Amino acid sequence: MKKPIASSRFVNWSRHLSVLLVVALLLPFMATEPKPEVTPRAQPILLQMAAERPGEVLNVIVQKTAQDASVEKLVVQLGGTVTQDLSIINAFAAELPSTAVPELAEAKGVRWVSLDAPVEAAQRGGGVVFTTWATEVGSAVDNTFVNPDGMADSAQGPNGSYGYGGRVRGSFTGFSSEVTPGNVINKVELVLHGYVPTRLSMMSNPKVTVVVGGVARRAVLVNRRTFDAYIGAQNAGTLFIDITNTRAWRWADLNNGLEIVIDQSSFRAGQLVYYDAIGLRVTSTPGYDQPGGSSPVSLPATAIHTERLRNTYNFAVRATDVWNEAPAYLQGQGVTVAVVDSGAVRNRDLGKRNILTVNFNKAYHSAVDRYGHGTFVSSVIAGDGAHSGGQYVGIAPQTNVVGVRVSDDEGRAIESDVVRGLQWVLENKTRFNIRVVNLSLNSSMAQSHHTSPMDAAAEILWFNGIVVVVSAGNNGSADLYPPANDPFVITVGATDDLGTPGVADDVIASFSAYGTLPGGTLKPDLVAPGTDIIAYLPSNNKLTIGTLHSANRINNNYFRMSGTSMAAPVVSGAVAILLQDEPGLTPDQVKYRLMSTAVKGDRWPGYDPVRAGAGYLDIYAAVHGATVESTNTGLPTSQLLWTGSDPVNWGSVNWNSVNWNSVNWNSVNWNSVNWNSVNWNSDYWGTVK
Repeated sequence: MKKPIASSRFVNWSRHLSVLLVVALLLPFMATEPKPEVTPRAQPILLQMAAERPGEVLNVIVQKTAQDASVEKLVVQLGGTVTQDLSIINAFAAELPSTAVPELAEAKGVRWVSLDAPVEAAQRGGGVVFTTWATEVGSAVDNTFVNPDGMADSAQGPNGSYGYGGRVRGSFTGFSSEVTPGNVINKVELVLHGYVPTRLSMMSNPKVTVVVGGVARRAVLVNRRTFDAYIGAQNAGTLFIDITNTRAWRWADLNNGLEIVIDQSSFRAGQLVYYDAIGLRVTSTPGYDQPGGSSPVSLPATAIHTERLRNTYNFAVRATDVWNEAPAYLQGQGVTVAVVDSGAVRNRDLGKRNILTVNFNKAYHSAVDRYGHGTFVSSVIAGDGAHSGGQYVGIAPQTNVVGVRVSDDEGRAIESDVVRGLQWVLENKTRFNIRVVNLSLNSSMAQSHHTSPMDAAAEILWFNGIVVVVSAGNNGSADLYPPANDPFVITVGATDDLGTPGVADDVIASFSAYGTLPGGTLKPDLVAPGTDIIAYLPSNNKLTIGTLHSANRINNNYFRMSGTSMAAPVVSGAVAILLQDEPGLTPDQVKYRLMSTAVKGDRWPGYDPVRAGAGYLDIYAAVHGATVESTNTGLPTSQLLWTGSDPVNWGSVNWNSVNWNSVNWNSVNWNSVNWNSVNWNSDYWGTVK
C-alpha cells in the first residue's frame, strides 16, 4: 500500500494577476499574519525536564517519519549522540543535551521524542564490560592443584571456596559467552581472586596461557609482586592481568572451548597461591564481528522418569503425558526459545542447549546473569533437572535457549534495550531456529498498544512467524501494561496449583493482572501455574534475587518464585513442544490451538473468563488437537507500524492476522504517546513460601 501523494497547487497567473496587484498594494496596511505554532512532538515530562534541568544530558527514544538518516544527523548537530538503532520500529535511542530537546521535537521527520531511562554515566564512551567466570576444570594439561574444583565452582565468581598449590599447574574452562551485537572485543583481562600466605620470592611468577580450540597461544608472565597486596586470607583480593595481546580476540573464542592454563611449575619450594575464582573481564567497543554461538541442539527422543518430579506444575498442564508418549517423546527437541531477560548462567540443567547469550545493556556485568531472573525463567522453560537428579524439570526439557540480556546485575532495564533485543531476534531467527520469544516483563506505565514501542516490536516478530509469549503482570487488577496489552501476542496469567497435580482445586492467583482491551478482547489469553514454581538458580547468595529473598532458597541450586513471569515460560515451553510436533503452524494458529484446547467448565471449577481468558493451559490437548484455525483476524496493528517503513518483512507476513484496512500509512496524532522504562513487576513476593 503506497503513501498518499500530497496534491500540488497550480496558479493561473494570467487569471489572477489583477487580484495579486490589489493584494500587493494593500500589504503595507494589513496586519501581519501570526506564524502558526508548531506543537512539540515530545513526551510532556521530557519537555518539563528539559526546562528544569538545562545542564543535563538526557536519554531519549526518537521515533521517525523520515526514512533516511536526517534526524540522526540533526541529533549530532544538536550536540547529541545516537546510541542504539531501533529500526524495527523506525526509531533510535540517543543521548541529547536537555536544551536541544524542544528543537528536536519540532524538527521535520520526527514523529515523537520520549524519555528513555538513563544509562550508567560511568559507561559513556567506555565500552561495554562484563566478567565471565570459569565453571569447570579443563583438560589442556593435567591438573595438580589441590581442590581445583574450588577454583571453578561458581558462575558468579568468588564464593570462599579455594584451590591452591605451589609447583603445580592446571587448566580451567566453562566460561560463558555474552556477545554485545555491534561491538568487537578490544580488551581482555584475566581475573584472579585469591591470596598468598607469604610474599612470593624470586622465580615464583605464575605463567598463564590461553588455549582456544585446542591451540595454545603465547604465555603471559604474572609478576609475583602483584600478589604483595594480598598476603593472608583476610586480605584476599582480585588481580587483573591484561592478556589482550595473546591473540586476535573474537566473540567465537568464548564458545570454542576456551581454557586458561595456570603454570606454577617454576615456583620455589614452599611458595603457595590460593585461588577462589578465575575469570575473564571482556571490554568491547563499536565494530563488527560475528556473534559466534552454537548451532541448535536436537537430542534423541527418550522417556523422562516422572516419578522423581517434585514440582506439580508439569503434571497440571499435562507436559508429563506428552514427554513420555511414544514414539515422539515430545520435549521441545530442536526448537529455540529466546528469553528476553537478564541473561542465563551456564549450568548443567541447560547444558549445551544454552547456545548463546547476547547483551543489550551497557552497564557493567560482573557475571552472565548476576540478577538471576533470566536463569530462572530459562530453567522453567528448558531445564532438564540435571542438578537435582530429575526432581525439578522445566516444561520443554530438551528445548534450546538463547538469552537476550536487557537488564543489569540489579535487574534494571530500559525500553529501548528491550526493543533492540527483539530486533536482534528478528535478524537471527533463521540462524538459531528461534520460534518463540518469552517476555516476562512489563512496562512501568500503562499506554495503548498503538503507542508502545515494545508492543510494536512484538507485533513485528509475530507477523514474521515468531510466537511472542508475555506475562500479564502482578498488580492483581484490570490494568495491563505493555506488552501484556498487545492484542496479537499470547498474554499469560497465573494460577495457584495448591501443590496438587490436578487442576480441579486450582485457583487464579490473586496477583494475576487482567483486563479488556479496546474492541473487547479479553486478557490474559489463558493461564498457567505461576505460584511456588521451583527452578534452577545457582549460588543464590551471589545473585540479587537470591540475596533479596533468601527465604525462597530450596538448596544451593534451586529457588522458589511466584508471579506471572513464572507462568509465561510455562506457556513458552508448551509452544516449543507444539511447534516441534507441527512446525508449520503460524503464531495465530498456535494461539488458537492453545486457547481452544484450554481447560475450563466442569474440569476446572475455578474458571473465570474475565481473569483466565480461554482457560487453563493443557499441553497434551493442544498437541493432540487438529484445528488449524487462526485467531487475531481483523485486529488493528499498532499505529507505530502505520508509517510504511521497511522494518517488517511484509512479504513473509501472515496476512490473515491483520486488518490491513487499518494500515493506511497516514500520519498519527502522537500527543497521547507516553514511553517509559521497563518495570520488572512480573515477580510476586507477597505470597511466596
